This record gives sequence, structure tokens and C-alpha cells, in this order.
Amino acid sequence: MKNIIRAILVDDVELMRITLRKVLEQFPNIDLIGEAIDFDSAKELINSTKPDLVFLDIDLNGLTSIDLLNQVNHVPKIIFITSHPDFAIKAFELNAVDYILKPVSTDRIRKAIERLTNDAVSAKQSDSETSALTDGGERFEAEQIILLSFDNKMNFIRIKDINYIEAFGNYTKIFMNDGKLSITYNSIKNWDNKLPQDTFIQIHRSSIVNLINVVRIEKWTNDTGRLYLKGIEKPFEISRSYFFQIKKKYKI
Repeated sequence: MKNIIRAILVDDVELMRITLRKVLEQFPNIDLIGEAIDFDSAKELINSTKPDLVFLDIDLNGLTSIDLLNQVNHVPKIIFITSHPDFAIKAFELNAVDYILKPVSTDRIRKAIERLTNDAVSAKQSDSETSALTDGGERFEAEQIILLSFDNKMNFIRIKDINYIEAFGNYTKIFMNDGKLSITYNSIKNWDNKLPQDTFIQIHRSSIVNLINVVRIEKWTNDTGRLYLKGIEKPFEISRSYFFQIKKKYKI
């Protein structure tokens, strides 16, 4: 990323645009090159100016900016600034730099911009989160404590408090028993190689679950299975090969 970041601001509320404009004046490395007030003008502005960064609201007069990003021919870095918490997961699937809930503060914007510009620090943080997984050696123990990032804040967690893990492109989503979510740059394979085998089991090429939280397992079609976790209504798919291994290992 260049020292000067060419940015545009997209929000359909004029007062919000004014507020953000004043906040961004405090950052000399942000060059605000344009503003848009709705879906169509945002699409045109992104395509014509090809900015480095877009400060983007989710709701644009009833249309979502998630759809907007699928229609532009230039994909900039995105910092979402919104009143809607429900799109956070989808936003990070689009590699959003940050997802900030209104009302915004100068300090919160500063942290997002620092996250974008300080690549060395970001890389170092990513390494600290994943080194324990990629390093060789013994598996984790259920009571072992590791460090993960939640909402851009590092927290210590116990391995046994992980509910399940899902593949997420080059990343993995770690869902905790208390509902918190961490997204790490790692693979299901690395997690499977490090998690304690008496507590966690892989049930699909894209998912690992905590056995302690399993409510029931049932047969499904074509020799596959379905698994239910405590507090989660939707079943998890057990692929044919993993279902065979589970029955072989655990069935009496």
C-alpha cells in the first residue's frame, strides 16, 4: 500500500458523510478523492477512480453494498462503517479490513487505518496466532491455553472451549462455546494435526467438532451422517469416509 491512500466515502446519510469527512481530516495519509450517496453512484465512482480504500456503509437506500462489491471491476480495500452487525461474517469473507459499528470514533478509525497501513505489524500478529499450529511437536492438551484474535483484540482461550472449526478459504473460523468467533490464517489440516484426538474429531474435509458438545449422530443418505452440537439447531454433515472412521473407532 502506498504512503498516501486514495479513499472514497460511501454513505447515504449526509450527516454521517460530514462526520466521517471531519474524522478523516485528522489522517494526512488519507486522500479523500470522492464521495457517493447510493448504490449506482458508488459503483460508478469505484470503477472510475479505482481507489485504494473505500469507507462503505452496508445499507444503501435499501440495497446492500455486499452486492455492490460483486459488481465493480476494481476491488479496493474495504472498511465497513455501519449500523448493522448482522453482515460482519459476510464482510470478512470479502476480505474487509475492518467492520466498524456506528457511532464511530476517531480512535476506532485510527485503529482500522493502522491495521491497513502497517503490513509488518499485521504479518507479525498473524504469525503469533498461527505459529503454535504450524510448529511441529506434540498436540495441544484440552486445558492448554493459546492466543487468538477476536474483533481485533488478542485473547487467551482454552482449547477445550472451542466448539467447532470450519474451513474458510485460506482461513479457518473458530467458534467458541460462548459464541465468540475468531478467524485465523490457517488450515483445517493444521488444526487437526494439533488438537487433542480424545476431544476433537474431523467429520468433513472442512469441519472439526468438539466431541464433548455432540448431542447425537444419525445416519443420512449414501453412507453419510449428520451430527448435532449442543445449542446449534442446524446439523453438521459427516462425509462418507469420516463417518466410516467414526463408526470404526467409537462404535461398541
